[in-house]
Amino acid sequence: MYIIFNCPPLPHLIVGGVATFRAGDTHSRRTLDHTFDLIYVISGKLYMEENKIHFTVLPGQFLILPPKRLHRGYKHCDVETKFYWIHFYSTRDFYYSDTTVYSGNKEYCHGKCYEIDDFQISIPQYGLINEELQNQFLDYMKRLAQVKIDRYQNTKIITSTISELKYQQIFYTILTFICDSNIKNTYQDLGKEIFEYLVIHYQEPFHLKDIAKKYAFHPAHIIRCVNRKYGITPLQLLLSIRLSKAKQLLANTTDPVNTIATTIGFTDNAYFSKQFKKNMHMTPSEYRNLYYKKDMP
Repeated sequence: MYIIFNCPPLPHLIVGGVATFRAGDTHSRRTLDHTFDLIYVISGKLYMEENKIHFTVLPGQFLILPPKRLHRGYKHCDVETKFYWIHFYSTRDFYYSDTTVYSGNKEYCHGKCYEIDDFQISIPQYGLINEELQNQFLDYMKRLAQVKIDRYQNTKIITSTISELKYQQIFYTILTFICDSNIKNTYQDLGKEIFEYLVIHYQEPFHLKDIAKKYAFHPAHIIRCVNRKYGITPLQLLLSIRLSKAKQLLANTTDPVNTIATTIGFTDNAYFSKQFKKNMHMTPSEYRNLYYKKDMP
């Protein structure tokens, strides 16, 4: 999902900081009236919920929590987790979109040299900073960190000598990094994340809308990301994972075919056999006869 800001004026930095959570700590539950909260994790793992959608924010990933929406930590940190954060606001309206918005070319005329034109900027809510840019991005985040929140100690203010103009300039650079990084990573990284999710949850019923909700993207965008990464749809990817598991079970166990079908997530044994034969050019029983490891200990 993208957050679309109507400009001018541009979003404005309030303050930045750094937080260290202990294992067992969770992010506070709150709704901010006018303030956006940008989080960037550098170690550990932060579990956040916003608008009833769960986000797992890993090192190198960012998440923006908009105002007037309840957000909270939905799960305790597994390990010590450190993240940088920025609070910012916009005096203009904003809205949400499944796709980015590009400003079109504007016809030039003499009068345009003296008039202000409205424009829009599209900022992804959740994503990964390009690996080669993460050190530079982190340096900018550190320079804005005026407030330190440490669950081992009390909160304290960090003295800084950077001018207000410089703070705003660094903040806009950070937003630019987020926008530019997302263009490259959206398809590849989201496709990979969905693959890893399906590998873990392949036994469960498949509902595209649930995956779309989990990753906070439109179902059509989920399909595009998986197709761009693997050349197939999410359902076809899941089928491939299930059939791979079926081959392992057929070759390494004596479990009945219908039991294997149920184990890997099929509710219809006939449909499993049909899909297996379609993809492997033999029935499950024929596959077992060829590959079953009789000499297993």
